[in-house]
Amino acid sequence: MALIAIIGTGYVGLTTGACFAHIGHEVICVDIDEAKIAMLKRGPHPHPRRRLENIVREELATGRLRFVTDTPNAVRDREFVYLCVPTPQGPDGSADMSYIGTCRPPDRAAT
Repeated sequence: MALIAIIGTGYVGLTTGACFAHIGHEVICVDIDEAKIAMLKRGPHPHPRRRLENIVREELATGRLRFVTDTPNAVRDREFVYLCVPTPQGPDGSADMSYIGTCRPPDRAAT
C-alpha cells in the first residue's frame, strides 16, 4: 500500500485518486475549492461515469479515500504526489502552467 496525494479534484484528479484507492492505496485528494471538497466528502454528485461515482462512495466508506483543502498537510509524509491541475493551452499553443505555481510543497527543512 502506498500513501498518495492527488492535487486537484477535476475529472483527472478524482478518477486517479478513486482508482488508486480502489486498488488498496491510501489517498488524500486536495483542492482549493472548499465547496467542491465539502460535496465530495458527502459523496459525489451523480457523475456521467456511474462506475466512478460508485468507486468514490465505496472508497470514502473504507477510509482509503479522503478529501481536504489543506495542501501542505495533504502532501506531508506521502510517498507520491500527483499534480492533476489544469494546464490550458495558451494563445501560442503552449501549456499554461500558472496553476502549478499554486502547488508548493511544504518546507521539509522545518520538519
